[in-house]
Amino acid sequence: MPFRHLLAVGTAVFVSGAVLLGVEIAASRVLAPFFGNSLFVWGALIGVVLTGLAFGYWAGGALADRLPATGLLLGVMTLAAALVLAIPLVDEPVLELIVSWDPGPRLDPLLAAVALFGLPSVVMAAVTPIAIRLLARSLASVGRTAGRLFAVSTAGSIAGTFATAFFLIPEFGTDQLLGLAATALFACVALVALVERLPVAVALGAAGAVAAALASASLAPEVGGTLRGAAAENWSPVYRLRGEEGGTAPDFAAEDVTVVFSRDTRYHRLAVVDDEDSRYLRFDSSFQSAMFLERPFDTRFEYTDFFHLGLAYRPAARDVLFVGLGGGSAPKRMWRDFRDLRIHVVELDPVVVDVAYEHFRLPRDPRLTVDVADGRRFLERDDRRWDVIAIDAYFADSIPFHLTTHEFLQLVRSRLKPGGVVLANVIGALEGPDSRLFRALVRTYRTVFPTVLVHPVGDENEVALRNIILVGMEGAAPEQDFLADRWSELRASSNGAPDLARAIGGRLDGEIPTGDVPALTDDYAPTDSLLLLGD
Repeated sequence: MPFRHLLAVGTAVFVSGAVLLGVEIAASRVLAPFFGNSLFVWGALIGVVLTGLAFGYWAGGALADRLPATGLLLGVMTLAAALVLAIPLVDEPVLELIVSWDPGPRLDPLLAAVALFGLPSVVMAAVTPIAIRLLARSLASVGRTAGRLFAVSTAGSIAGTFATAFFLIPEFGTDQLLGLAATALFACVALVALVERLPVAVALGAAGAVAAALASASLAPEVGGTLRGAAAENWSPVYRLRGEEGGTAPDFAAEDVTVVFSRDTRYHRLAVVDDEDSRYLRFDSSFQSAMFLERPFDTRFEYTDFFHLGLAYRPAARDVLFVGLGGGSAPKRMWRDFRDLRIHVVELDPVVVDVAYEHFRLPRDPRLTVDVADGRRFLERDDRRWDVIAIDAYFADSIPFHLTTHEFLQLVRSRLKPGGVVLANVIGALEGPDSRLFRALVRTYRTVFPTVLVHPVGDENEVALRNIILVGMEGAAPEQDFLADRWSELRASSNGAPDLARAIGGRLDGEIPTGDVPALTDDYAPTDSLLLLGD
């Protein structure tokens, strides 16, 4: 068989493998706004794709024995391209249907993965056994041919995985990326048809590639900047916690600490660790909460006091919602400080809730209640209105992107009472390479809230990583002196509310440039790249 035939068919196998794994990774972005980014979501996606591979290999081999022709390969790849291109058109109604049915946290993402990605996985997997049948020249060499083509397919999957995760998702919207994947498959159809001298198939493949490319361009998100040229050497270092439950972790922040509790949950490697006077909660490589062992309600991390700013901006507040619990430092302090508040917390991980009660002295009280749910899904299902919504679900080295987007913030605004405010705890810098996520969030909040205010925590310089509290509200921003006087009045009637002089006086009222960063949407939210990669 001429080399050009081998090259064309091998390219088709490579591209099919690359698209299959690329679509699997992109699928997590399709499901996350509806079902989060949990172990169940990833388990459903991986399981469905593997099932698709099994059925596709079997079906492709059976079809190839019945019709060992190039036309079968071209037809299967054309069908695969059409199915991938259809995903952005049908995903929203399919996902909304499953959400309205809600068969449970395991079945929700599983059914969604089957409905949207099951058939495309089967069809793309069928390409390799068909190609083997076309290229196998004799029974004596079929094993070698099969091995080579499965290696080529796997190499394509590896390339598709790295390209999608490291480059394509940061550069393109999810729907646009799926359109580009379909374009690549149609282009391969045209290439194989050209080599095989099938002019009608060439025309159809080329037309499909052009149509898919135009569709991809039409699906491009509106963004204010891209991530090209981001340098890996600007990644922030992280520190890993080692040690078993009840033991010690000699490398933890360069000091010995006692590991009180550790567990792998659905979402994190969770650990509770003690030093001489404090207890810390860690998720994977980052701090989440801390408290003094002898004074569990006192401030251990300064940023937790800044959530009281919600009461300064909304002094008539009675109902407060926290999205994210951690060790419960801010909710329990607010519960203690203001006895007329009703505080509700939504936490994704049930183990975190148990740990907060058992190890961080979270009160069990009717005024402080906790639901186990994804914050976005809770707000979609529960139409209660809140005076203050506090978002404390962003980590130092990981961001649940579906809690950062324009669509999510529109939902948040719809759940605020008139005059209500939203606060979000962001990790970032005010300027420099590490400021990109912060500035992207500022730009995104401005697409929803007329007034967006910035309260940096601490006295670090502008390029240093720190906690930053964003405040979104409908009304005009009160002057700092007026806000300080209002807080003094509230504090006088409370049970030990914190002094917010630094928080209020440090408000950043100057212009924050956002022209070079994107507004985050469900379709385009490269939060990991914005967080981990510099300019």
